[in-house]
Amino acid sequence: MKKRILSILLTAALLLTVIFCTAAVGSAAELYGDTDGDGDVTILDATAVQRHLAELKALDERAIARSKVRGDSDLTIMDATAIQRYVAELIDRFPAGETLETDAKNTVTIHLTDNKNWGVVYAYIYDYTTNEALSEWPGVEMTASGVDISGKPVLTAKVDLSKYNRVIFNSDTKKTSPIPVTKANTGFKFAGKSGSYYYVSFYPYEDIGKGAIETVSLDYPDGYKKKLYIWTPPGYDPEDTEKKYSTLYMTDGHNVLDKMYSYAGTEWQCDETVLSLMQNGGDGVIIVGIDNSSSVRETELTPNLSEIAPEMVAAVEAQGIEMPEFRGDVFAGFVVNDLIPYVESHYNVNDVRGFAGSSCGGLEALYIGMEYPQTFSYIGAFSSAFAYFTEKAWDEYLDSKAFSGDMPYLYLYTGANDKDYTERWIHPTAEKMAGWLLSRGYPSDKLYNVVDEAAKHHESYWAIYFPEMLCRGLGL
Repeated sequence: MKKRILSILLTAALLLTVIFCTAAVGSAAELYGDTDGDGDVTILDATAVQRHLAELKALDERAIARSKVRGDSDLTIMDATAIQRYVAELIDRFPAGETLETDAKNTVTIHLTDNKNWGVVYAYIYDYTTNEALSEWPGVEMTASGVDISGKPVLTAKVDLSKYNRVIFNSDTKKTSPIPVTKANTGFKFAGKSGSYYYVSFYPYEDIGKGAIETVSLDYPDGYKKKLYIWTPPGYDPEDTEKKYSTLYMTDGHNVLDKMYSYAGTEWQCDETVLSLMQNGGDGVIIVGIDNSSSVRETELTPNLSEIAPEMVAAVEAQGIEMPEFRGDVFAGFVVNDLIPYVESHYNVNDVRGFAGSSCGGLEALYIGMEYPQTFSYIGAFSSAFAYFTEKAWDEYLDSKAFSGDMPYLYLYTGANDKDYTERWIHPTAEKMAGWLLSRGYPSDKLYNVVDEAAKHHESYWAIYFPEMLCRGLGL
């Protein structure tokens, strides 16, 4: 009994250590003189300045800012001397003051659990569009901030989201694929390896609750029941009608929230994404997952755009089966005319709505956004099966649309891993879609196109980019 109590106390102590350390590192205020960012001013900070000035090991932008203790515009050896004098208690303050403020609105602390025992880990932080980096490869050395409840080290680094939106974790020859960084994903751990790249899953770095999932069924126009998974965030109170939440509708709802419901035990981590967003000052979001796990998935999630791609017809005929009937228009009508009214009459929601899906679901997501542009604020189309149809079919469809007024924000994503058959087939047409839309007048400030050269056609990769889609869709 004593051993059990001791074990519980040790576990609690470890948990408190992680929470305390991550909270301290995530503070908006940084100490002048704390060059290495460990929360204290020591002789090691003066040494780090000296090594930087001697061009032995470069400091990143924030470390340089913390090191300018004399308040001058340039970092010099006099700053290192001032830090030494402070540590020796010859002075009790720096000319620049005690702390400098970071932009709390835009700066987040990312947390990496080193569950693969990489040891020293660097974070290469950069911008996806411009390739501008915080520092040269391998990036900034991540700071140890404690351990998690299983005893694995937790490492941290700061990211200014107004300048940077990607990170590659690396150590020696090991590295991850590029990972979006947003307010909705700041806790990471290694999940596996694909080719030469490691990929990650993410987690809320503090426990604020798990929210709740409710399953309901609605009548579908084609004569059967449609199952729904509706997740409400922690703190949601059905009686508090003053607090309203935005909603995000997702295809393949069995795969978006919980491994218990998902195909092959992989899910999009949508709830973890919203929990992370809430930890970084964002509002909760209600997730509505629409089940498409039956044999009619392709029928439900494919609109009829007339001319089907010949290679698609050949692939179906080679299997000795008939081409399925495409009834994406029925699914879209169900979402807008039945599902949304149900959700908005049973839950406390506002008028900010998103819709997202992958593969056929990504194709249907774009279609719904084009058919009902005033209904949705943003659309997420992941690894979308636009290749089902010929370029002529897309020309005719897009030419029929007038991209005027308040169009939804479009987040288009595709992988380009040439070893993945499905993504290799999807990628060329998916990458062209952005150009087709822009050439027809779709607002350029409402379209974001992302390609991941290493990504496969799988939920584990869509989960990595889902937080960026959510934040961009919400304007964060």
